Amino acid sequence: MKRWMFASLMAAMTLPAQADVLGIYAGGGAFQASTSGTLGSDPVDIEKDLGLSDKDIGYQAYIAFEHPVPLLPNVRVAALSFDTDGSGSISRDFTFGGVTIPAGATTATSLDYQHTDVTLYYELWDTGFDLDLGVTARNLDVSTDVQYALLGSGAGEASESFNEWVPLLYGAGRVDLPLTGLYAAASVQGIGYSSSSFLDYQVSLGWTFGLVAVDLGIEVGYRVLSMDLDEKDVGDLTADFDIEGAYIHGVLHF
Repeated sequence: MKRWMFASLMAAMTLPAQADVLGIYAGGGAFQASTSGTLGSDPVDIEKDLGLSDKDIGYQAYIAFEHPVPLLPNVRVAALSFDTDGSGSISRDFTFGGVTIPAGATTATSLDYQHTDVTLYYELWDTGFDLDLGVTARNLDVSTDVQYALLGSGAGEASESFNEWVPLLYGAGRVDLPLTGLYAAASVQGIGYSSSSFLDYQVSLGWTFGLVAVDLGIEVGYRVLSMDLDEKDVGDLTADFDIEGAYIHGVLHF
């Protein structure tokens, strides 16, 4: 994994930088999302069996620094935090975290997701249309906990987690409508390795207005985080799940 991330970073460093002004871009706000997919190597359904489909509120933020220095990449730092829980009933024996949860048990499940990104990227085009390409080092921290109880068989708890640095390819684009302050944007980050894959993409619409020294605005969008994790590849969690939903941001540029 470490050699893989290093190779991706070195590849991105060969791209030419084309930023022509110094700027700082930042934003952050609420992310309302729901979860779907499966959990475990002998999988159960996150929605039907564990009851995790309800929408919950998470939070995300970013700050990016762009400069005119040739060959040096721009830098973007971002973070996201999202937690959800639910209750359900297991219709068959389910082995998770080395524990076998018996059929008929009622469950209380929590899924906690956090990540922090450090992205190095180059602005390949910035006239009328912005196009950025680069690589991301993502510190991904996912933990799952299943508490269960069955009348006559007692109660117990099972858990698995994933806490690793993951390299991702990064691409982003933005189109501004002249003289309106309106813009449309999209970005994607992702990579696949053996039986595991990571994909994070979003689309957004925004509006900004200029003040003396800063541009302020608001942005709304939709984001999908899709992960297929196999503990045989990396980490200690086997799961195939999506976290997706709408978000709203305040944004600024100076």
